[in-house]
Amino acid sequence: MGRRTVVVIVAAVAALGLAAVPILLALAAPADLGGLAPAGDGSPSGEAINELYWFVFGICAVVFVLVEATLVLFVLRFRRRPETAAETEGPQIHGNTRLEIIWTIIPAVILVVIAVVVLARSPAVEATDGDRSNELVVRVEGHQFYWRYVYPDGEIALDTLVLPVGRPVRLEITSYDVNHSWWVPDLTGKRDAIAGQVNDLRLTPRREGSFDGGCAELCGILHAVMPTTVEVVSEEEFGDRLGALGGQDESGDSQLALGEATWEASCAKCHGPEGAGDIGPPVARLGTLVDEEALRELVTEGLDNPDVEGYMPPVGRGWPDFQLQALIEYIRSNEALAPPEGDGGGR
Repeated sequence: MGRRTVVVIVAAVAALGLAAVPILLALAAPADLGGLAPAGDGSPSGEAINELYWFVFGICAVVFVLVEATLVLFVLRFRRRPETAAETEGPQIHGNTRLEIIWTIIPAVILVVIAVVVLARSPAVEATDGDRSNELVVRVEGHQFYWRYVYPDGEIALDTLVLPVGRPVRLEITSYDVNHSWWVPDLTGKRDAIAGQVNDLRLTPRREGSFDGGCAELCGILHAVMPTTVEVVSEEEFGDRLGALGGQDESGDSQLALGEATWEASCAKCHGPEGAGDIGPPVARLGTLVDEEALRELVTEGLDNPDVEGYMPPVGRGWPDFQLQALIEYIRSNEALAPPEGDGGGR
């Protein structure tokens, strides 16, 4: 084996190593720090997504390493030698039909294989296979800047979705303003929330726990404060949690809980927890907060006053009357928010 052959072999090995370094470093980093590894799989659909991810990633990694290693090897192997004059031209190669056919067919075959595997796994990704006779249907509404969850009997939750473990779920996702995107990586893929359109997302939580997610579509100035949490619990605990949520005929503690959740999700993120002002102006102790008609107009129409900097989106579009009433009752019960009695704060 000649010296030049040994040099070429060493260069090829070094090129392969250099090409693989960024992939290995990215794989070693945790997913939440920007690594290539996907999040956990809390549902069969999430597991199917992860399987497809690693399948496609493996093919891409092999192609990347081979192409980059070949590039580095050719740069080293066919570089101009010191003894060669600068004006000397290399051999002029005008084509190689066999080589061109090979490098056209191979990528085409790879793409066909990827397409076939992805299509074959699509039912698992979409969670349309298996028995879904006891499917739980939850309406998911994207608002600027919170998530509103409506259960089959009208119970309402905000920013936190509670689901029973092992039960098929279908989320009917929509928006009442701009485009949003609901995504909880540990459970399943993302789905866009679009005004005037309902997009279904199916999953079956396989283990109990708390899973964090949020809006994956830039939706405005407070996009960053639009997270969500999915809490997967036992069937028994799910019934208890659902019973504690505010609904159509709820009063007392349940109504105040719904009002407090509504304030924290749709009002406090902009006006501050006590209404003292933040991005939005101070609203604490304003009579409008307990005037049902004035408040309904404000939250359903929004506010765009040229004399006031900024814009209030219509945060309450789609609210039923009992949710608006719950918000008013909570404001009246909160000393920091309730207006003086002479300004509508009294009974």
